[in-house]
Amino acid sequence: MLYEIKRAVAHPNHTIAVTWSDGVQGEVNFAPFIAKGGLFAALQDPEYFVREMRLLRGGIGLEWPNEVDFSADGLRCDAFPKEESGEFEEPISVSRAATGAMPPHHDRPR
Repeated sequence: MLYEIKRAVAHPNHTIAVTWSDGVQGEVNFAPFIAKGGLFAALQDPEYFVREMRLLRGGIGLEWPNEVDFSADGLRCDAFPKEESGEFEEPISVSRAATGAMPPHHDRPR
């Protein structure tokens, strides 16, 4: 695991505002998952989506009682699909520079 979630706030519009341990913040839209139905069908109810979301111990992901869970790493990729490729053009770069934090997937200089 590369990332940990420090804070997550679910919204009735099926989005979640996530703050990772490196200070980066992003929003994940769960509508594409919910549209698949099946196991995700319970998440269609906005009240259930918000009320039942839980942060997994150690910030390794998010879960709901119906055994639906999402890893912190996967959510990071969903929020920032271009981040790993170096094509990312959002304020994420500024956030890292402002905090002096290095992404946890890179070795620190020795």
